[in-house]
Amino acid sequence: MPSGPLRENGRVVLITGATAGLGRHIAGRLATPGTTLLLHGRDPAALHDLGAILKDKGATVHTYRADLASLDEVRDLGRSVRDRHHRIDVLINNAGVGPGAEGAGRESSKDGHELRFAVGYLAPYVFTRLLLPALRCSAAARVINVGSAAQSEIDHDDPEMTASYHGWVAYSRTKLALASFSRDLADELKPYRIAVNCVHPADLMDTALVRDTGLAPQSTVAQGGDAVLALMSQPFTEAGTGGYYNGLERAEPHEDVQDAVKRRRLREMTERLLSGR
Repeated sequence: MPSGPLRENGRVVLITGATAGLGRHIAGRLATPGTTLLLHGRDPAALHDLGAILKDKGATVHTYRADLASLDEVRDLGRSVRDRHHRIDVLINNAGVGPGAEGAGRESSKDGHELRFAVGYLAPYVFTRLLLPALRCSAAARVINVGSAAQSEIDHDDPEMTASYHGWVAYSRTKLALASFSRDLADELKPYRIAVNCVHPADLMDTALVRDTGLAPQSTVAQGGDAVLALMSQPFTEAGTGGYYNGLERAEPHEDVQDAVKRRRLREMTERLLSGR
C-alpha cells in the first residue's frame, strides 16, 4: 500500500465543525477542483452558505447537519456519511466546545454527559469508529484530531465532573482523552497504514472559542491551519502515526497519554459511558 499521501486532486476530506473558525479556514484552503469536501455543522443556514462559497471555488461539496451533543445524531451522521461515500481519505475531527467564560457552570449534553467531554471526545470516538470502513478504502488515509496543549488528568471517580466543575479543567480533560484515543486508534490501524495523529494547532487562535474565554488571541487560524494541513500532506513515513504535534513540531503529550494502563482505563470508562452503565 502506498506510503505517501493521496494526490490532492481527488481527495475526499471530511471536516467536523466546518462552519466557523479553524474548520472553515481549512475547508476554504482545501476547496479546489477535484477535491470532495464533506462538511459538518450544526446550523443548516451556515452550512448552505459555506457550501455555496466552496462550490464556486470548484470543489465538490456535501454538507451534513448534526448536533454532536447528541450521540444518536452522531451515529446517524456516521451512518449517513458512510452510506454515501465508500471512501474517505482524510477525517479532521475539529468540532469541540471551549472552556467558556470564567465562572460558567457545568452544562450537559442531550444524553446527560458533561458537554465538553461529550462533544470533544465521545462524539469523535463514536464517529471515527463508524467511518473506519470508509477510511480503510483509502490508499493513504489520515485521521487528524484537533487537540490542545491544555491536557489534565481525568478523575475516574467523577469523570463527568458532577461534584466539582471548572470550564478549563473540563476542556483540558477532554483534550487529554482525545490525545489518548488518538494513540490507541493509531496502534489499532497500523496494519492498514492509516495515520492517526493529534495536533494542538496554535496557541489561543483568533476564534469565537477563544474569545468566549475572555483571553486575548495569540495566533491566527491560518497558523493553526498550517499545522493541520501539514499532517495531511506529509508521507506516512514522515508524519508517522500515534503522534502528538504542537503546531508544526512533534511534541510530548501529557504523561497519562503515554501510559498504556491509564489509556486502557480510559477506554473501559468510555465504553461504560457509551453503554449507559
